[in-house]
Amino acid sequence: MNDPKKPESGSESTESLIRRDRKFTLAEAVGREAAGAMSGASPVARAEQVLLEIEHTLESRLEDSDGSLTRTILARLKIDPPLLARHFDRPIGALEEFLHATLRSDSLLDTLVRDTDARWGRDYDERPHFETEGKPPHPDDPYTRAGVRDLLQDLLDNLDED
Repeated sequence: MNDPKKPESGSESTESLIRRDRKFTLAEAVGREAAGAMSGASPVARAEQVLLEIEHTLESRLEDSDGSLTRTILARLKIDPPLLARHFDRPIGALEEFLHATLRSDSLLDTLVRDTDARWGRDYDERPHFETEGKPPHPDDPYTRAGVRDLLQDLLDNLDED
């Protein structure tokens, strides 16, 4: 007798044989259709790729031994998808745009320094040293306005040399 699961003359493909007794599911259909969609593409979203490249640049070019300024800048960039999207083709452009804007605006710089001080306090379980207008910075403050301004300007100058 003929076995209904066995091909008669080799005309049925192995794939057809496997599928014959399986129930069709939506997940299987989506999987078949999407099989080639990622071919040659990165599984990491483009915005994440931009952030990873910027992170590498910051780690290699920003003099930030505590790392709190680096993490604060990355957090700021992460919440600004339009800025990242404008620079998909050249990720360092997003960092340059951020640096220019921050260095041109005292309020943006002050906010960055304050956020960095707060992050440093969380990172190291220490009480942060916030600067107060008209008073000299605390001697143990690793992130002063002047210091951060200098670090950002040095980084920007370093990026411009490329």
